[in-house]
Amino acid sequence: MLKKTSSILIVDDDKVQHMINRKILHRFDPTLNLYFFDNPLEALEWLKDNSADILLLDINMPEMKGWEFLEIMTERGINMEVKMLSSSIDPRDIDKSKKYKLVSGFLVKPLNNTVIDELLN
Repeated sequence: MLKKTSSILIVDDDKVQHMINRKILHRFDPTLNLYFFDNPLEALEWLKDNSADILLLDINMPEMKGWEFLEIMTERGINMEVKMLSSSIDPRDIDKSKKYKLVSGFLVKPLNNTVIDELLN
């Protein structure tokens, strides 16, 4: 039986997206543990001692691109399922995401009910 998602780490520099995602995700499951970081460096620091079932990782952030974040995760041996987040569908990003074994999908912001239902079930 598949393990139900109970914790989600979201790394995205857009705080408005954090508010939207928190509302939508908790509407689906109020018991979800959600961890939001707008700074990828702080998220990497958090991952030294913590984990989540899935990571939603923004591709374009000012401090560090999602790809760099993935490289650091790989170097540190952090193994968790990752879904890449982007506000546009760039085929090059989708192709690039397939090169990382941690990445299991590519999601377009803002998240919608169908995507969240698939994510949680």
